Amino acid sequence: MRVLWAQTPFRNAFLVRGLLLWIALRLAAGWAEIGNPNPLIEVWFVAIVAVAVTLDARRRNEDLFLANLGVPGWTISVLGGLAALVAELVVP
Repeated sequence: MRVLWAQTPFRNAFLVRGLLLWIALRLAAGWAEIGNPNPLIEVWFVAIVAVAVTLDARRRNEDLFLANLGVPGWTISVLGGLAALVAELVVP
């Protein structure tokens, strides 16, 4: 996972995007009166955030740039989902 050390601006951008998207998703769930989701819904939240961050990186052609630097594409999903996973574990 070369992106963890070499390209810190990209790493930070994916982590921040994942966290902001998770916050928006949890606010939308609260608005839909899903105040305390069960573990299955929490897993879906993390998966939705990871996929959305990956699609956003593809839209911005960041995945192509990182692929040219030798960074595999799955690291974008991992970094986007990592922020959501940590937030899910911290926030009850």
